[in-house]
Amino acid sequence: MGFLSNMFVDLIDKFPDKMIWKFARRYIAGSDLASGLAVRAKLFDEGMDNTMDILGEDTINMDQAESSYRQYCDLITGMSHSGIPGNISLKLTQLGLKIDQTFTRQKVFELAHRASEKGFFFRFDMEDSTTTTQTLDLYRDLRQEISECGVVIQAYLKRSESDVRSLLEAKPANIRICKGIYRESTDIAWNDRQTIRESYLHLLNLVFDMGGYPAIATHDPYLIRKAMDEVSRRKLPPDRYEFQMLHGVGFGWRRSILQDGHRLRIYIPFGEAWRAYSFRRFRENPKLAIYVMKNLIAPE
Repeated sequence: MGFLSNMFVDLIDKFPDKMIWKFARRYIAGSDLASGLAVRAKLFDEGMDNTMDILGEDTINMDQAESSYRQYCDLITGMSHSGIPGNISLKLTQLGLKIDQTFTRQKVFELAHRASEKGFFFRFDMEDSTTTTQTLDLYRDLRQEISECGVVIQAYLKRSESDVRSLLEAKPANIRICKGIYRESTDIAWNDRQTIRESYLHLLNLVFDMGGYPAIATHDPYLIRKAMDEVSRRKLPPDRYEFQMLHGVGFGWRRSILQDGHRLRIYIPFGEAWRAYSFRRFRENPKLAIYVMKNLIAPE
């Protein structure tokens, strides 16, 4: 199935944007700031928290990095005008991490301080393993200055337990736990589904045990149920953790999570780089890739 779905994604990639957008729009708030803020307001009215993310990563020149910085400045301003609370997520390669680390550090710290002044939580998103150490190092430095910031740990990386322990031994931390989506060598990452699940739950319990705040980011029903059971067993109040899901995914579970009294935050991606993000979603979900291919060839 994996080979077949990847083949379909490669074929879909040849189609024009207009055709791809028909399916991608389910997962993308839109291509501009106004669209992202509109989705944010709608979700807030429905009782869900939010984290905003401008799509883009692996900038190839400093003009792109500068542009991303300005877009995030505009995002913070737009969020502050709405009066709706929320979080901001950012990938460091979007600000030129692989080109000029000094520039990246300066700009990301400026954005984090600007967000903090407006009352927004700021999270370093996690990318592939080539940036994990740099991302964690910058996060450690930032939280010496700002308490309302967080980072992401990927359950499929074999180093993650050590990273969590290191982060939480220093001071309490807000850690989003996800499975991990980048293609990594089996030397450094697990690729067996159940092993990744077990790692995920181990990390979740570790964050709880060490006094951290876990953001339980998953659409896996098995993990959601297990996390709910653990929260219940520990008799934790809703302000000790939260569930997180992607925009356009997990509608049935959203209702269950909210009805059971848990906090739910929706990750809202938007921006001009929607195509690359969409294809990553297609590769994650083989059934979706096949469904898209069928409907592009023979619409229902």
